[in-house]
Order: sequence, then C-alpha cells, then structure tokens
Amino acid sequence: MDIRINLENGERTVAAILIVDDDPIFCTPFTAYLKKLGHQCQTAQTFSQGAALARDVDFDVVFLDVLLPDANGLECINYFINASSSPELIIITGKSELSGAEMALENGAWDYLEKPPAYDDVKLTLKRALQFRDNKMVSPTREGFKSDFIIGRSPVLKKCLDLVAKSARTDGNLFISGETGTGKDLIANAVHLNSERSGAPFIAVDCTNLPDTLVENLLFGHAKGAFTGAVDKNEGLIKQADKGTLFLDEIGDLSTAAQKSILRVLQTKTFRPLGMNKELSCDFRLISATNRDLQAMVKQRTFRKDLFYRLVTHHIHLPPLRERPDDIVLLADYYMEKICAQFGIRPKAMSDDFIDTLMVYDWKGNIRELISVLHAAVASGLNEPRLNPHHLPVALRIFSRKKTWEEQRPLEQGIENGLGTDETGFPCLKDFRHLNESQYLDALVRLSGGHIEKACSMAGVSRSGLYHLLEKHNKKLNP
Repeated sequence: MDIRINLENGERTVAAILIVDDDPIFCTPFTAYLKKLGHQCQTAQTFSQGAALARDVDFDVVFLDVLLPDANGLECINYFINASSSPELIIITGKSELSGAEMALENGAWDYLEKPPAYDDVKLTLKRALQFRDNKMVSPTREGFKSDFIIGRSPVLKKCLDLVAKSARTDGNLFISGETGTGKDLIANAVHLNSERSGAPFIAVDCTNLPDTLVENLLFGHAKGAFTGAVDKNEGLIKQADKGTLFLDEIGDLSTAAQKSILRVLQTKTFRPLGMNKELSCDFRLISATNRDLQAMVKQRTFRKDLFYRLVTHHIHLPPLRERPDDIVLLADYYMEKICAQFGIRPKAMSDDFIDTLMVYDWKGNIRELISVLHAAVASGLNEPRLNPHHLPVALRIFSRKKTWEEQRPLEQGIENGLGTDETGFPCLKDFRHLNESQYLDALVRLSGGHIEKACSMAGVSRSGLYHLLEKHNKKLNP
C-alpha cells in the first residue's frame, strides 16, 4: 500500500499518519480528529504492528506512544525514523515520562505531546512538522553533491549527508562531533569541496600537536627576525586558509591559552604575526571537530563557553559504525580493494563467515579500526585467494564468538527450562520474550544495587516504564 502526498497551491491537504498506541480511549477520538483535519490515518496497538505498517506504507508522520505492550516507544524511535519514507516522529507521553520524551528529541523525534493533548496543540505541531517535511522533500539538498569518497547507504548516514549538503551552502562555523575513527575529516573535506570556497585552500590543523609554546607561531606566523632563528618570514596556518577553509581537528585538545587565541581570531577575523606591529585580516570558514564532549568540558571549565558557542553555528554528529551495520560490507569491499592495491596483489574475496564475524564486532574504533583489521587480515592471508575468520585478529574473533554465544544462550536456556509448546520443545515467542525480560530485570536490579535512578539510567527507560516492567514480573527495587 502506498499513500501519496497531495499538494494544492503549495499547501498540503492530505498527510499519511500512523498512530502507535494501545489505549483505545485516547486513540479513537484522536484518530477521528486527525481524519476531520483531512488526513489519512492508520493505527497500531503494538510496536510490532506499527513496524509492519511502516515497512509497507509511506507515512509522513508517526505518533508514537512511550509505553507499548511489547516495547518501550523510546527504544523504537530509530526504527520508524529510518523507515523508507523517513517520517517525522512525534512522541505521545504521560507527564511522568517527560524526561524520556526530551531524550527522544535528541534522538531525532520532531516533538512530543503530553497526554491528553490539547487538539489546538496537535494541529499546530502537526502543521509545523508537515511544513518542515514539505520543504525538506522539495529542496534538492544533495543535487550535484560531491561525496563519492564517503562510503555507505545506511539511513543514518544519508541523513547526516543531507545536513552536510545544507551546511556546504552556508558559510557559518561548523562543528562536527563523533567517536574516534568515524570520518570527521572526510565530512570536513566534503563541506569544503561542495562550498563556494572549494577553489581556495583547505588547511587542516591537528590540535593534539599544538604545543603551547608554538601555538601562536604555527597559527599566526612570524616576521623575519621576530626571534632567534627566524631568518625568513613565515606565513601561519590561518593566513594560508585565507578565502578557504580552516579545519581544526580534535579542538577539544586545545589548551586554555590556545582557546583564547582562537577565540579572538574568530571574533575579529584579524591576527598579529609574531614580530609585526600591525594586524592582518583573514577571510576563512572554520570547521572544527572532536571526539570529546565539549558541553561537559564547558561545565567542567576545561573548555571556554564563549568559544564553544562560536564554534557551533551548525552541528553535525557522525554516527558510529555500530549504528551503520548495513555499511560494514560496503566499507569492507571498498577498503579491501585499496589495501590489496597497496600490497600489489589482486583484491581478495571474503567468505560469508568472515563477513559475519565483522558484522558481529562492536567496532569501538569505527572505520579506522575496520581498515586496520582488514590490513591485518590481508597480511595474514597474503598467499590465499579468500579470507576466512582465522585471518582476523584473535581478539576480534574471540569477541565475536563470545557475543554470538551470549545471544544464543537465552534461547538455549528457554529450551532447557521447558518453555516449548510443541513436540519440538521450541519456546513460543511470548514465553521467550517473557524469560528474556525477567532475566534482564534480575541483572538490572543486581548491577544497579536496587536503586531506581541508577536502574533507569542504565536501562535507558523512564521511572514509570521501569515500574511497569517490575510489576509485570513481580520484582522490586529500593524506593
């Protein structure tokens, strides 16, 4: 089934809406109201039903309840957002789950409505979400966008590249966050190459290698004779970026003194080389990146608040590789060819179990770690045409084997505990899910010491959601 968008005179008249909520007292009048507004609505009482509908229908908006019979709605956000139609997602929440709803916004939800919502609020929120969606769909965000060197087709990466394309059309400072090895430097290059500054220099500065004693000299340069050994004039990195882009990588590693120097340049776009009695101007766009939590550093007063706000005109967060499992094979194929070319050999084939082992691993070092692992595997199987798991580093093989065993163990325990409902002894899904929840809660109670706040934080659920599960399984935490 395919519900299409109808646009008339630039105004949206019909939207395809999915409501995932198991409360008929709320759902029935809510559905009727949305239909009265002229929209097409479908409802689902469980996450499983909603997920099935989202696979088959191109929805524009999903209203998602927090407490569902078979899942916590907050844990299902990415599934709906990453559906083929990329719907806008609005959380429906009780007052006691507001903290979780706020977390949902950070994970990509459009907004949240507290039950029971005022219909005027519903109408306004829905109108704004649909206007945003229409603008997003009409705008040719990535038309002619150069990104062949960024490998991947996963939904989270596509959304990230949409932000990159939008950022490339502006000239404000860009801040890129993400774990080590996620490719922040590639994103910075993509922004520069697709911007109006692409014909000018792209100057990258590794802030981890800026000693305090040399920061001003490296950044601002010096005049001839400015100090002993300054036999020639030196043009600093900032001046080299004139008319182009200055990329400060790992900016979280800058010392306090260096932060102060950078802040002044950003405020005035002028600087004074060592040994000169006049200031020079420089026109550059700043892109900065780090794997550190700058907001936490601001609170700890190890990073200047005024500099932080200067950096983050635009913000792009790169997803870690573990959130892009669909891209692992693409990346492995791409880098396998490059690595084999470096060795001067033909590209090696990768067996299915070799790929399966890569897919199970958690990749804390992200793409950079993947490249290193593939390099080691090629070196190990240099004289063999096909790579198998035994060519991979031992630590990776042990991790993947252990994780696979841990995922299989609950099923084996279910069979051992007699949960089977037929002659095969295989457990039904309901019993298996109940067993897993119960075992999870036992571990949660033990590891949290029975403290509710710590348990909620560890499980990533709201207080009411956790109490609901505890009551369901007749378990208790400390008050």
